[in-house]
Amino acid sequence: MRDNTIFATITAVLIIAGCCFGCSSGRFNSLSEWKEGTLDIHCINTGRGESSFFVFPDGTTMLVDAAGSLLKKHTHMPTAPKPDSTVSSGQVIIDYIRRFAPKGRADSLDYFILSHYHTDHMGDYSKSLPLHEDGHFRLSSICEIGSTIPYRRLITRGDPTEVKSSNCTRAENMANFSKFVNWSVKANGTRYEFFDPASDTQIAPVHKKIPGFCVHNIAANGRYRLSLQNNEWASDMPSKAVLDSIGDPKAYPGENALSNAFILSYGPFDFFSGGDLQWAHKDLHDYFDIEAPVSRVCHKVEVMKASHHCTKGANGPDIMNALQPDAVVAHVWRDVQPNPQTLDNIFAASPGCKVFLTNLHPDNLVADYLDRIASTGGHIVIRVARGGKSYTIYTLDDTDPSYRITGKWGPFKCK
Repeated sequence: MRDNTIFATITAVLIIAGCCFGCSSGRFNSLSEWKEGTLDIHCINTGRGESSFFVFPDGTTMLVDAAGSLLKKHTHMPTAPKPDSTVSSGQVIIDYIRRFAPKGRADSLDYFILSHYHTDHMGDYSKSLPLHEDGHFRLSSICEIGSTIPYRRLITRGDPTEVKSSNCTRAENMANFSKFVNWSVKANGTRYEFFDPASDTQIAPVHKKIPGFCVHNIAANGRYRLSLQNNEWASDMPSKAVLDSIGDPKAYPGENALSNAFILSYGPFDFFSGGDLQWAHKDLHDYFDIEAPVSRVCHKVEVMKASHHCTKGANGPDIMNALQPDAVVAHVWRDVQPNPQTLDNIFAASPGCKVFLTNLHPDNLVADYLDRIASTGGHIVIRVARGGKSYTIYTLDDTDPSYRITGKWGPFKCK
């Protein structure tokens, strides 16, 4: 194992270099407030999974996933919680939304999208978590946020009662989530629905129409869109009934391959998000590779959220060659993220790509790539200018509620 002191020094140098890029000083103020016509995409770092907060150009708010794994020790170790272990992941996200939501719009979320049913995207169940006073459910991350900042629309990949139990998706957690959904529908009027894999209208600005803005749904629940020009989808995966009849546990694709995916477009700016989509284990069954069919509907984007935290078995050549991103943001939270081969796939498809990580575990084995990684820690913000003509990427301090800007890249023109 390499010397972690040397590693930490190299990382610090990279962060300082990022702070000074494009600016006359290494010191920055806080990020300015969102302005109408601007698109903000915030990658919130809790150190416990993945969560992204969007502010559309009209002020519509959307949260995708609610990082909240309770994992502390494992073969593949997690990074440290941010800002520290005394604050729940849900509270970190609540505080962040209250800070960066448009004025007067921090009391609810227009959309919550759950990409799939894994704890690092929705939170986990534990009897040690607080019990909600009205709903008889524990305040896992997704439940804690929704109990404080109500969801107007809650969209998941599919029926939670059909989720197959696993180490990452326990029956207790799904039962707790279902109780929360029932409470939220009754108490807050939440509209609960499933992600349509071939819709351009399910997720849309709610305050006013925005020219050139569209969220193209392209995958969900093992179904993938056939073309952005129509609303047709297909699936190569056997139905749950067929899989149940086979009786082979290895025939089930697992949650990652069932993730929601979308491309958000604002004028010439495009952003891809695909939860934990992967190609892993395609040697067992062809349909485990959901990236291949999804890639056929994708096109070049300016920015991509790395699928499955930039780990092994995801972001393969098919989808990377289709997306060819100019920048990749990765919600890293374990020592196997990012994976060297996955970084090879990214740089092979986009040699000049800028990669931003929310964290980097000291035992991660990507030392040879550090000079090609733009940033290795903090909240990450993509701010897209009016009309989508250009974008700027910021990193923010994830250890202090001032959210001080620690780095700035751009602006970059969109093609």
